[in-house]
Amino acid sequence: MTKDQEAFLGMALKVKNFNAKNATSMTAVPAVAGFYTQLNTLITQLITADAGSRADLTGFALSKSVKRTTLETLSLKISNAIGSYALVNNDPVLQKRADFPTSKWYSCSEEELVTQATILKNLATPLSATLAPFGATAADVTGLGTALTAFTDAISDPTLAIDRRKEDNEKVVEFIDQIRTLLNVLMRSFEVNNPSLFALYRSARAIDTNGSVMTPTAIVDVLANTTQTIHTATVYSPDTFYTIQNMGTEAVLFSLSATDGVEGEEKVLLASGETRSRLAENLAPTGVYLVVKNVAAVSVKICTLLTIKKNSTLSFLTLQS
Repeated sequence: MTKDQEAFLGMALKVKNFNAKNATSMTAVPAVAGFYTQLNTLITQLITADAGSRADLTGFALSKSVKRTTLETLSLKISNAIGSYALVNNDPVLQKRADFPTSKWYSCSEEELVTQATILKNLATPLSATLAPFGATAADVTGLGTALTAFTDAISDPTLAIDRRKEDNEKVVEFIDQIRTLLNVLMRSFEVNNPSLFALYRSARAIDTNGSVMTPTAIVDVLANTTQTIHTATVYSPDTFYTIQNMGTEAVLFSLSATDGVEGEEKVLLASGETRSRLAENLAPTGVYLVVKNVAAVSVKICTLLTIKKNSTLSFLTLQS
């Protein structure tokens, strides 16, 4: 994949995760479930094609080299045995036909080796039971046929592998086009019916070009007159950057705490319609729980979107009552 294609796959995975995290909300439009089934299938196919397009071909050359050595060794062994047999049995024609010097086996081209080994196999097969006294057993003759077939197949393996890799590269482009077409219609039904969910979907659709990975999380409700954890980080990082937007009609407080469900010491007031951003280090010296306190008499719906950057975590949180 190119960097742009990798960024597109990252976006598609965000959308897939967005659906998984918001499955309950998706049931409002049953047809959308079918779209996401298609999306999941296409993503799996895209990842498989990408893996194929990155296939390492060096193993084919090594395998071919090993198979050539096996064929060369058996060919020389049987060629010498037939030459000795022909000499003892006064058969100059057979001796001449089987006379392949060592250099002819070890320095010839792949095509010449296949041709010579084929001639030798045809000479050796009817003599397989009589060559043992001359240094080549019937098993050696059988092995020559096996080695010839294996090497012949190995000659074309790298070319076939290159063709398969090229085909997988073409499939990557094809699957990306199919995913793009599907995403263009995926969530339109929610644009009016659930604007906040649609806004989160649009955020998940954003393609990050700076190496960041955004991960949508679930939509939750902070009940009236409660204090609730809305996000838990894996570890505390001072450069985690939180942006919270209150789209509700009542003010809330948010803070970073070391205790689940308990407000932190540094509380930030977020009025209705207001957006505020804070670094973790400016909220608390430690703590992984982002907590919202809702003192209103109505519940507050919280929509979260996390962006994991190379060295920090950027969390976008949308609150709507």
